[in-house]
Amino acid sequence: AKDGWSTFLNYVGGAYIYVRVKFAERLKVIASSWAQATKKTADEVEGAEQEAKEGEEGKEGEEGASGAIEESGGGPATSNGLDATQAAKKKKGKSWFGGSSKNSDSKGKEGTGGAGEGAGSEDKTDFRNTSVPTTYEEMFLFNSAVMGFGNHTWMQEVLSSFDAIVSNVSNSYRLQEECDVLSLRMAKYKGNINLPEYKAVMLASMRSLCKDWGSQHEVSWSWLWENVERMLKALMGKPAVQEKALAALYASLDEAALMVIRKEVYQKFFALAPAGQDYFKQSTTRLYFIADKLVAMTLDMYKEPKRMVEDISALGLRHVGYGIPTDLFGPFVTGCVQVVRMLTDDDAAEEAFRWSLNLISRMLTRVINEGSTIVMKAINVNSAKMLRKAVACAPRGKRASWMLNIQVGTQAISPLMWAIETGSLESARAIIQDLLTIRADRDRYYYGMDSMFERHPDVIQRLCLDAPALMPFLLDGLIWRSRVTENGQRRVNYYIKHLMVDAHGDFNKTIEWITDNQDPKLVCHPIASIVTDMIWSRVAFRTFLYGKAWFLFTLIVFICSQAIM
Repeated sequence: AKDGWSTFLNYVGGAYIYVRVKFAERLKVIASSWAQATKKTADEVEGAEQEAKEGEEGKEGEEGASGAIEESGGGPATSNGLDATQAAKKKKGKSWFGGSSKNSDSKGKEGTGGAGEGAGSEDKTDFRNTSVPTTYEEMFLFNSAVMGFGNHTWMQEVLSSFDAIVSNVSNSYRLQEECDVLSLRMAKYKGNINLPEYKAVMLASMRSLCKDWGSQHEVSWSWLWENVERMLKALMGKPAVQEKALAALYASLDEAALMVIRKEVYQKFFALAPAGQDYFKQSTTRLYFIADKLVAMTLDMYKEPKRMVEDISALGLRHVGYGIPTDLFGPFVTGCVQVVRMLTDDDAAEEAFRWSLNLISRMLTRVINEGSTIVMKAINVNSAKMLRKAVACAPRGKRASWMLNIQVGTQAISPLMWAIETGSLESARAIIQDLLTIRADRDRYYYGMDSMFERHPDVIQRLCLDAPALMPFLLDGLIWRSRVTENGQRRVNYYIKHLMVDAHGDFNKTIEWITDNQDPKLVCHPIASIVTDMIWSRVAFRTFLYGKAWFLFTLIVFICSQAIM
């Protein structure tokens, strides 16, 4: 037995060493060349070179949850700064999460398609269009048109997902998830799909963009596409059949069958995971709504995969705020599959439901794992001490972003706003005080006021409505008092820019919000007093006089006439 265990451990250790030596260099080459091809910054290039190491840690962290899902009858287990928030704002409109319900993939597809068509039409009519492609997307569109693949729209689907695939090549779980979603999107394409065609265009584009392209790059990128192609071929043709089978199953369910699903899902789940009862304390009507939504999501995953990816990301971020453990998703999927098995004998429909729900649970698990930062964990327990300890780990330059933005894909959530919404006022107070504390190093000062008002221009309104007790802490943080006295006086700075004008240069509604709050102590705060006095003396006073000039003139005439009369 001892010799057997020694042989087994030697074999496993040798396999780990072999994989690390053989593939680590490939991952590094892919990360660095992709950063170069997509024109990323120096910091992003450095982060890309570390992706191989971080990916291995991500796989270990997700292995438990994915393994639990796999036991439920599933298929193979798969598994930031404020600048990202500002970039996201440019790409999509604001929502409660700071994201948008619009699908960025479809937006990207329309944008790239429009660019390709526009370029083609201009080339036919205007020979002055001599712009040279400088990014991978532009070069790919150019090469696909030159190589005769311009009308292959399925390549646009791969192109819009390719950045996520390359960025997560070192994480097999996430790579499998991206390929599963991509297969659903490609299933909407009516026509022949020849995957090696994309490889030819991809390699041609990368050769043009990477200055140090060599044989190692050729091997690495070919190896990447071979793995992606293998995953896509394993699912090719299946989504359409599964969607049809699942739609037929749902069409055959009457109200009585739906009521069975609503009731039995929770009974099965609570039997498998009793701890899950602590997270389903809503009313019966709400629980029935969740069950109906779950059934609809499994079919919508086949019909509208682009939109569902965005919706699931937003839902996952909500679960981060609720503090839902990821190890409950496995039993929940198992319970749902068991209920569907009770209602049908169609193996194809059951497999379609299981695969779709398994994919949804994997995506939720990933979003929760990525969004469950130490700051969010401190907010969930409403501990100011834990929150200060959490942000103490952040560099000064990224300290504000840790407390204002959690980005997962194209969706984002603000820890500060989530703390206010959920009533974690101790954590919210600690965040506000930390943001409005001035720090410094040898190069610069750090003050989170600008970041906070850029992320939440209506933060004062939200505080007045949901947490008026925090308003004095915010206003106190906008005042700096020197610790040095000169001639018995101290210098005081009032930071009132964001209280007077908004991001568009118009008057801010801060005074209106404070007035509506009807708190006399808040109105008498030094910050509120200096803002109102400055607006009145420098802007409103003259406008008021001009507006009342005719009234004053007529009043004087009336008084004089009455005196004479």
